[in-house]
Amino acid sequence: MSFAMPGRRSPNPGDTSHGDVNRSAAEWIARLNADDSTASDAADFRAWLAANPDHAARFERATDLWDLVPGTAPSRAPVTRRRAIAGLVALTATTAGGTIAFQAAHAATPYETGIGEQRRIALQDGSSLLLDATTRVRVIATAARRRLWLAHGRIDLTVAALTVPFTIDAGQGDLTAQAGRFDLRRDRDDRVAVTAIEGSAALGATRRITGGERLAQGRIDRPDLAATQAWTSGRAAFHDDSLATVAEEANRYSATRLVIADPAVARLRVSGMYRMGDNVALGRSLGTLLAVRVRTIDGAVLLGG
Repeated sequence: MSFAMPGRRSPNPGDTSHGDVNRSAAEWIARLNADDSTASDAADFRAWLAANPDHAARFERATDLWDLVPGTAPSRAPVTRRRAIAGLVALTATTAGGTIAFQAAHAATPYETGIGEQRRIALQDGSSLLLDATTRVRVIATAARRRLWLAHGRIDLTVAALTVPFTIDAGQGDLTAQAGRFDLRRDRDDRVAVTAIEGSAALGATRRITGGERLAQGRIDRPDLAATQAWTSGRAAFHDDSLATVAEEANRYSATRLVIADPAVARLRVSGMYRMGDNVALGRSLGTLLAVRVRTIDGAVLLGG
């Protein structure tokens, strides 16, 4: 089944059935992200939200589903927003019962970086973001509502002081902060670490981290903040990490991959601060440090073997 992109018709603010709610949600995502979206569209959308609490609730759920639709992630390739949104409409149509809804795409803005790319973003509420390489977030940052979803990667988040709290969702429960600076990391295996560089953040009603503390895997500790923030200046700090871990981290910053050619060397331990982005130079340094063979073949640096 295929659906055409909606035109200028606004979804009916009075839609109340589950089928109509889902169909209208998809139409609004398309309409408000279209190149010719207008202030009138935004006003009509607010009226649609106000017509039924279920409308807003459905937009709130399953934000990460945007990532599941091929073509929706931002890219340096010339992929149009309309093509991405068409995929969302198709997904809504093919989901069993049409019960899966999407975060309001007009409000939650996606940002993404590729291998070796860092990006600084000024947010509407006065907060700011620095995205590390291979990172994806979605952000709402207005005077009325502030929320960030970290899908994967790492960010340095400076939260502007406002009455409305800034909520952070990295997959391990919501954290809220009024102001401060925070380092957040979410690996693809859903290991999450949140460090309060300045200020404090609350996790639920009973747990809080303050300046210098880190919440990782359910535990609070006090890491070396210079090592934690090394990535913001293009470096990475390792402390008795395996060579396999070092290679995985280095490959976020360079298209020339570090490859463990001999499983026996993957367990060798590495400590120190290294500049990221040049895996050829890094491979040679690691080879000298660990006394392992280093070869460069077809755009890859082989360690061991």
